[in-house]
Amino acid sequence: MQSAWQATAFIYTTKTVQCGFLSLTLLAATAAHSQEWLYTVRPGDNLWNVTADYLTRMDYWPKLQRLNGVADPEHLPPGMKLRIPITWLKRLPATARVVSVQGQVHAVIAANGQTIPVDSELLLQTGDTLLTGPNSTATLEFGDSSRVLLQAGSELRMEALSAYGQTRFVDTRIRLQQGRVESQVAPRSVAGPRYEIRTPAATSAVRGTRYRLGMDPTTATARTEVLEGAVTFRGRQTTRTVEQGFGALAKTGQAPLPPAPLLPPPSVAELPPVVTRVPIQWNFPAVKGAVAYRAQIAPTDQFETLLFDGVAPTPAVRGPDVPDGDYVARMRGIDGRGLEGRDAQYRFRVHARPEPPFLMQPVHRSAVLAATLRFEWSEPQKAAAYHFQLAEDERFAKLSLDRPDYTASRLTPEQPLEPGSYYWRVAVRDSSGRQGPFSDPQSFRLQPTLQLQPPEVTADALTFRWSAGLPGQQYEFQLARDIHFEDMTVSRRVSEPQLSIPRPESGFHYLRIRTLEADGDAGPYGPVQRIDVPPASYWPMGLVVFLTLILAL
Repeated sequence: MQSAWQATAFIYTTKTVQCGFLSLTLLAATAAHSQEWLYTVRPGDNLWNVTADYLTRMDYWPKLQRLNGVADPEHLPPGMKLRIPITWLKRLPATARVVSVQGQVHAVIAANGQTIPVDSELLLQTGDTLLTGPNSTATLEFGDSSRVLLQAGSELRMEALSAYGQTRFVDTRIRLQQGRVESQVAPRSVAGPRYEIRTPAATSAVRGTRYRLGMDPTTATARTEVLEGAVTFRGRQTTRTVEQGFGALAKTGQAPLPPAPLLPPPSVAELPPVVTRVPIQWNFPAVKGAVAYRAQIAPTDQFETLLFDGVAPTPAVRGPDVPDGDYVARMRGIDGRGLEGRDAQYRFRVHARPEPPFLMQPVHRSAVLAATLRFEWSEPQKAAAYHFQLAEDERFAKLSLDRPDYTASRLTPEQPLEPGSYYWRVAVRDSSGRQGPFSDPQSFRLQPTLQLQPPEVTADALTFRWSAGLPGQQYEFQLARDIHFEDMTVSRRVSEPQLSIPRPESGFHYLRIRTLEADGDAGPYGPVQRIDVPPASYWPMGLVVFLTLILAL
């Protein structure tokens, strides 16, 4: 009875072990299949030299034979594909290549302790450290094509760079002591090679994703923001999985906080496709929950080289003075925890050269008498000609004057213009024929010259009448004893183009009139005129008041 019981137990245990063994074998086969390197057999290859060249131990050759069903290990047909699990491969030193550099970037070389300036194509090895200065960035590429963008004021150390044999499977372990990085990690298998960034506060590990990681030494805080895939964020024996669209932070010596949603991207739909002024200046709508904003500008949408990387407290960009050409910008909000939100990407073209001239006359928003209208602008050094435009609307849909190849920097309209509001602008054409952007439009009001009629004279009063201005305008009438209008006799604001005043004292008097807009803006005074009022003893013998136009004062 006891023997029967023992036998039953043995059979049960054996089946359990066998089942477990089969299960493990299937898992291993599945894992191996997902982490294999396919080696193409060359003439003269056999399992022994393949094992010696690529695998960590010689006793792997029988396993390699079984895995690939090789009948004759001494003779392998050229072109055959051998499946080799990457965990069997030798670990070889790997390098990181500097793809691009912007600004002042240096590397501390572990082999000799020297600090050298960094240029593109420099190869970094395990132990080397990369340092970026203010307004400086660098992009690194690892053996599996994963890339990391190192932002300004950062310190990044290559802790361990290794490759599995001559494959593209690599282990990348780097340490961000301070600053910020953005990683684009090539997809990897469930186990095996890894991409890991350590900071003094936490460690991030991924197997294919796009994410940001920052380390602020002043607050001893690490922050990660996941844009694609997922990131394992570890600190103080606690692991958080941060999914796409979320971020998390961890302080040194403390467990990471639970992930939080990232801010949505700002709206950039209203930003212009062509930028005609440098340095670049943009404004965009605020993002709810944002306490600051980051803007970055690069030549391409890969953002390997940052031409500008700035943070502002408001949704405004005050960017760089970049050459004419095509660019890509991305903007994002930053929340109160310091987590940076999702990007809004925006393509634009800079067309700012030749730069437009400075518009001098008429002054912006001024009033000008038709008789004195003349346009004048500065003369940029590279100007060969100018394109002058005058319009009645700010969009220049209805042009009153268009001179596309004008060579002087002053222009007086040949034909008289009707009184009213106008806008004008000027662009520069250089010696190669390239025309730059137009200047910002400037507006002015063209005032008709007020024509004074001979006054009506009575023994007690003088009545002045003049031609009407534009609809809605009022008038300021002034009469003085001196040509400089310091000894004022009359200063009156009237709504109609006429005014009666008591008869002034005899002698010369000076008068002038100007228009007043409804908003209070005053136009220029018209020509000063002089009147000669005879003595009272001449009254009523001479009832004529003589007017003289003073052309220049």
